[in-house]
Amino acid sequence: VYLVEYGKKNWLANLIRFFSDVMTGVPSVFVGLFVYTALVVQFGFGALMGAASLAIIMMPIIVRSTEEMLKLVPNELKDASYALGAAKWQTILRVILPSAAPGIVTGVMLAVARAAGETAPLILTALGSYQLTAKLWEKPISSLTLAIFDGARNPFAAGQARAWAGALELLIIVLVFTIVARVVASRSRISR
Repeated sequence: VYLVEYGKKNWLANLIRFFSDVMTGVPSVFVGLFVYTALVVQFGFGALMGAASLAIIMMPIIVRSTEEMLKLVPNELKDASYALGAAKWQTILRVILPSAAPGIVTGVMLAVARAAGETAPLILTALGSYQLTAKLWEKPISSLTLAIFDGARNPFAAGQARAWAGALELLIIVLVFTIVARVVASRSRISR
């Protein structure tokens, strides 16, 4: 909202856009290394560190897609809201965000689909464990992508079969997220 409504030509908005564009192209292993040095060294491996690395990977996708969706809201809607006496914050909450919501949801779904397939940052931050744990830090935790990675390196047929099954599950999860994102996007186009 800040990038579109408040800081259109502001230096801070331009800086956020620049770093968002740069972060979109950064390999995920670098994000994992960053989180490793910033958090894992101090607090240990764990789910929170893995979540932090995936959030950093998702953030630029969400920022750019949200900005684009907010730019697509027609000025006529904003002007009509202002003409009826609504304040800027009321226009943002009651006109702009509801109009852009389907596109924002689509961007979030696509970011989640990308993060679902990331392995490198999780190897460096969550480490992987086959034991169930309720601790969010100081204990390694497993993920589907780490299980696929471990199974693929396994010399036994059963381990490799688990890796293929996990890869199929991951493919289905990403496919479902992508389909839901497309359905939400198409419904938003139909309603406009």
